[in-house]
Amino acid sequence: MKILVLEVGVIGTNCYIAINETTNTGVIVDPGGDGDRILSTIKKHGVKIEAIFITHGHSDHIMALDEVRKATGAKVYISKADEPMLTNANSNLSEFIGENQTFSAADEYFTDNQELVVAGMKFKVLSTPGHTPGGMCILAGEVVFCGDTIFAESIGRTDLPGGSYEDIIKSIKDKILPLADDIQLLPGHGPATTVGWERRRNPFLQ
Repeated sequence: MKILVLEVGVIGTNCYIAINETTNTGVIVDPGGDGDRILSTIKKHGVKIEAIFITHGHSDHIMALDEVRKATGAKVYISKADEPMLTNANSNLSEFIGENQTFSAADEYFTDNQELVVAGMKFKVLSTPGHTPGGMCILAGEVVFCGDTIFAESIGRTDLPGGSYEDIIKSIKDKILPLADDIQLLPGHGPATTVGWERRRNPFLQ
């Protein structure tokens, strides 16, 4: 698996493109803005996108969703708990940044511990509520696309509607920390980190 990362949107969201280099098919995780850049990157690499994974429903992770979906014909996956955020500008918080954006409904719902094979790649879905009620992390081999659940030496905000500090800490301890130390964590913002580093250095987990 080859992973490309683009920092997109007004607050620098990490959009990931996971590519099966054997088939040159792929998956986009969190198209948070700059749809033209995402699409030009796909075109440059000649990748056929089969799915779009949404880790959670905040607008900074979905602003380019409809544009990218229309251009690629890819199926959209999100948790059932966060799916209503796609169609409600108040819930996805775009209303609060003056965008007032809504998006088409998802095609598929993630479920906890679900195992998927998409674009010839294996993914395991981990339910990690706390930043949002339906936040999900997605394990793919030696990496985790972790949205805004955990960052390098930090955690996702829990002061937004639907957030819960207790839930996010439990999610991280139950779903992330049991993974091997060398598993790479690819967050929704900022630099990558590893499970081992966060186990030892993240002040919220000590």
